[in-house]
Amino acid sequence: MEATLELVDLKNKYKLLRSQSMYYNDEARKYQEQRNILNRKVSQLLKEAKKEKQKRNELNQKVSQIKKEREKLRKDLDAKIQEFKTIDAQIKNIPKKNLISRLRKQIRQAEWTLQTKNLTPSEEKALIDRIDALESKLSQYKGINKIFQQRRELNAEIESLKAKMKILSDQIHKYSQESQVHHTRMVEILNSIDNEIKVKADEAHQKFLEAKSKADEFYSKSQTLVPRINEIMDELGEIQDVKNVKLEKVKEVVENRLDEAMKKFKAGKRLTLEEFTLLVKRGLI
Repeated sequence: MEATLELVDLKNKYKLLRSQSMYYNDEARKYQEQRNILNRKVSQLLKEAKKEKQKRNELNQKVSQIKKEREKLRKDLDAKIQEFKTIDAQIKNIPKKNLISRLRKQIRQAEWTLQTKNLTPSEEKALIDRIDALESKLSQYKGINKIFQQRRELNAEIESLKAKMKILSDQIHKYSQESQVHHTRMVEILNSIDNEIKVKADEAHQKFLEAKSKADEFYSKSQTLVPRINEIMDELGEIQDVKNVKLEKVKEVVENRLDEAMKKFKAGKRLTLEEFTLLVKRGLI
């Protein structure tokens, strides 16, 4: 009688411990799933952040390339401006058209004097030298139209370079703004991971570890009762009612009952004492 009471008490304790172990296992699975969902979200967000970073870097590369192109145009522009200043300085030294007219008049007068007046050899030589000097100066001034044309062409080239640089500057501004948008988005994603999702994932993982530890603890306690339960059951001979049945029939009956008991156990249904005993003896729970 004492053995029977002890057996009932041990079975109740075992069932309670196993129930507690199963409860915390369920809790552990719940927190594990929460953690895994959050970790998958972290993985997805990291992929998005990587895409944003890639787009940002591509735009930054464009900006860098365009800046190089603009710098080359700037150097060309500086060279053209310097050339323009040089020509402009030359133009400032060119006399007005009335001065050129005066030069021509002076040459004609000197030639007329040379042809119509009797001059001494020294006077004639001096007059010829003066005519040569005037003609030399006049020939220099005859290139004025060409210089003005060069000036106009340089001015057009300068304006064209400025326009090209303006287009490149607009592109730099546009791509820089787009790059900043992607950079900001990347930072926001990474911050959301660090400040929100990762914190929740760590919390879920910690709860998972705690629940799993408790489940293992209750399971270990339940297993300490199994040897004594089996010992008492052997003493009481709880399967005495099948001893006179043929061996093969016994096996069939036991296996059928065992199968039904396992189905009920998995479905979470209440087990009879006999079903519980069968599962315990087979080491299935």
